[in-house]
Amino acid sequence: MFLLAGEASGDTHAAHLAQALQQLVPHVDLVGAGGPRMAEAGVRIVLDTSGWGVVGYVEAYVRVPAFAVRFRRVVNLVRALRPHVLVLVDFPGFNVFVAKALCRQVPTVYFFPPMAYGRRRPGRAKVLAALPVRVLVAFPFEYEAYRAAGADVVFVGHPARDVARPSLTRGQLWETLRLRPDGRLVALLPGSRPQEVRALLPVQLGAYQELVRRGLAVQAAVATASERLQPLVRQILRTHRLKLPAPTGHTYDLLAHADAAVVASGTATLEAALLGTPSVVVYRVSRLTEWIARREAALPWVSLPNLLAGQPVVPELLQKDCRPGRVAQVLHALLVDPSRASRMRDQLRALAEALGPPGATTRAAREVARALGFGAQELEGVP
Repeated sequence: MFLLAGEASGDTHAAHLAQALQQLVPHVDLVGAGGPRMAEAGVRIVLDTSGWGVVGYVEAYVRVPAFAVRFRRVVNLVRALRPHVLVLVDFPGFNVFVAKALCRQVPTVYFFPPMAYGRRRPGRAKVLAALPVRVLVAFPFEYEAYRAAGADVVFVGHPARDVARPSLTRGQLWETLRLRPDGRLVALLPGSRPQEVRALLPVQLGAYQELVRRGLAVQAAVATASERLQPLVRQILRTHRLKLPAPTGHTYDLLAHADAAVVASGTATLEAALLGTPSVVVYRVSRLTEWIARREAALPWVSLPNLLAGQPVVPELLQKDCRPGRVAQVLHALLVDPSRASRMRDQLRALAEALGPPGATTRAAREVARALGFGAQELEGVP
């Protein structure tokens, strides 16, 4: 089996899927293109894609030559290995082209396919609906969008329901990160791509500094998405003359025990919601990418909690609103008004049911196992 993921979030989802597959089909041979988390999960990595992620239409366009080379390399690699099943995970700007090239040669499953809900043109769903690809989606609104397009789609739910949980108590986290016992904590999540960190971490740090200037007894920590991002995060902290903890591997601990969080739009907003963390969602892209996105999408919100709730549960500060003073203003209101923070916590925790029952990754693994040729009776009794 060949697994293909192209950035940090896909690497994580693919790693969890690999672990579930090994429990379900113990002798499965897992080969793939991905990153360190897949390798840790037992996937034999034949191509490192951990640095392939990019944000934005324009930003992706200027990298077309590099992506063309990578595309040919991946397609040739899969054809040479001749896997029984190809599993594509996230990375829509790349993996859709791989699906088109290979799905009629190799049985193909797409886990976390391109977002199809709320698009002015239903092209994304129609593209995969026209291909012999089984699509495994994490959100009920995505299931409806793909089903309406005629795709072979299965709603498996979101793995965050199983994995978004702390490993440390509040006291253990404070001791590990050497935090002040008397200070409220703000978790800063600048994203999993270097481009996001460069755009968002300075805004988040500036907002924290503004809160300190206002005399608020607050401290902050940066949830660094991967070790690869540590040098960049440290460089930005030095630029702001700040010495803040910036651990890797403690995202859920920080979200679970923080008094509030400033989170880059993406999967982390959903994880914060499941942990009941009062949050401010931030994001910024180039003006041209923003213009293209507004023409493509017809949604009133961008963050997953708001899309699931169908209402603005968490404040979104995007583009020109994504600036330190504005973020500090909204964050200050959450920190000084316990009733506001409590209401948000209750609203966020209520969203869990919309993500299906626990066990999403196991359900996805069962669909992949069926693509391998395993029947329901052979999988019966396997947890």
